[in-house]
Amino acid sequence: MDKKDTELKKEETKNKKEIKKQEYSVEEYAKNAENLFSTKPECVLAAFQIAGVTKATEEQAKKIVKSFLEMEV
Repeated sequence: MDKKDTELKKEETKNKKEIKKQEYSVEEYAKNAENLFSTKPECVLAAFQIAGVTKATEEQAKKIVKSFLEMEV
């Protein structure tokens, strides 16, 4: 195998991993706000609304909520 074949296989593997990540709706995250983010459902709803997002992976959702909670007012 040459270098291009190796890079293509790495890219395919990366794409497969990305596909496996499940996206959930903002409503689902709001229902589980206390367990996932240690905050109230209203905060999760507001964070997603400000971010302009309706669905996200768990990793993305945590970043969105954390960013919202750390915003200066």
